[in-house]
Amino acid sequence: MENLWLVLFWSGPIGVGLFLLCLGVFIWLLAKADEISKRTKATMKEKGLDKK
Repeated sequence: MENLWLVLFWSGPIGVGLFLLCLGVFIWLLAKADEISKRTKATMKEKGLDKK
């Protein structure tokens, strides 16, 4: 049982892989949200709807 814990969780390769996968997805989602935010701000500025 102790070996299963080491293989599947944080100190094992599967746990580290899952952590890196989740971290990558989180960074990708942040970048996508930032891109969408910039795009909507530019669209609102073109239409003259920007808040002052």
